[in-house]
Amino acid sequence: MGDFDKVIGYESIKLELRQIVDMLKNPDRYAALGAQIPKGILLYGNPGMGKTMMATALMDEAGVKTITVRRTKKDGEIVDDIVKAFDFAKANAPAIILLDDMDKFANEDEDHSDAEEYVTVQTCIDELQSKNVLVMATVNNIRKLPRSLTRAGRFDRKIHMGSPTDDEAINILQHYLEDKPVAGNIDVQDIYKMVNTSSSAEIKMVLNEAAIIAGYEQCEKIEMRHLVEATLRRYYGGPSEHEIKVKEIEIEKEALHEAAHIVVAESLMPESIGFASIRPESRGECGGFVQRKSTEIRRPHHIMISLAGKVATEMRFSGIAGGCSKDLREAVGAITDGLMYNATRGFSLLDQHKLATSESYYLRMESAVNAELERYTIEVRDILLRNSELLERVAEELVQKQCLLFSDVQRIKAECGLVKTEVVC
Repeated sequence: MGDFDKVIGYESIKLELRQIVDMLKNPDRYAALGAQIPKGILLYGNPGMGKTMMATALMDEAGVKTITVRRTKKDGEIVDDIVKAFDFAKANAPAIILLDDMDKFANEDEDHSDAEEYVTVQTCIDELQSKNVLVMATVNNIRKLPRSLTRAGRFDRKIHMGSPTDDEAINILQHYLEDKPVAGNIDVQDIYKMVNTSSSAEIKMVLNEAAIIAGYEQCEKIEMRHLVEATLRRYYGGPSEHEIKVKEIEIEKEALHEAAHIVVAESLMPESIGFASIRPESRGECGGFVQRKSTEIRRPHHIMISLAGKVATEMRFSGIAGGCSKDLREAVGAITDGLMYNATRGFSLLDQHKLATSESYYLRMESAVNAELERYTIEVRDILLRNSELLERVAEELVQKQCLLFSDVQRIKAECGLVKTEVVC
């Protein structure tokens, strides 16, 4: 197995980096074609995506001298490390320099990116001239770097490492589970939907947390309940508080609230719900959340899902539902953005330069937002009424189990049926 094979997924990126390795190993073949190795390769993306792992795999496969620079000293002292690294690489060419987390080399923001550390990197790259030295860098926030540093001729290839695809995330899960004793009730699809992670590092963290819980309970194998508890800790920041007493009516209201989010989401975006939970909170109330697939969601869908909890609770219990302030803020924010910047209801409220301040504009905006809230509320109520059996069953199982997995939601849907909804506006 090659070093790149140890990195799961990202096949297109690995192919691109394998080309670089081949250039380092067979320089004459490429020189005959007039090809020059890129001066620099920049791997950028959110933390935990495996950028450093990918860069390390390239260095290991290349089989040449390597040196890594990370910021471990006080401000300014890293400049000496940068210069020494480039001197070492030039003296030992062919060689590779890895500037790991380069956007942390200087305490500068996006508007002040001309720090001495970045200027030093630029100068050192320029001084490489025809030396057979490859410069690699990993970056979380590419906007912190000066364009003069990331331009062609310094970093010729900029490669984005985003979230793993669905298949890649499942493969990562299976890989991390291979060295752990797991019970037969473990469902990889449920874990993936439950964690709904954006990085392999987060997947590893949740699985490790589950192993810790299982070890403390003196279990020989990791069970699904351990993974559920590990995921809950990730959201709640601590263990569940089962000893807290909550009134039955509050539990029923919260279950109905979260069930409504699930039903509307599944009606608009089938198989989008990965995990849902209701939990007692320290102040004697019942809280909950619904985990949706972390892909881009259309604005109307987001608005309707946000309103679902309030609509369902008021339909069942009458009066004004409490505990919906966050949902309402999200709905109002999405509606306002649509009106102001995307002209979702014509151009009269479009704020092209984000400078609208007149009292007349705000009064018209307030009226339009309220009208949109009423319109979406009617649509949400219609979805819930047409899926009333599903709503009741999901709420009942939430009360009984406190947690629903992806497979639970799909099972209930299959048993009750689901009326899907197409939203045009």
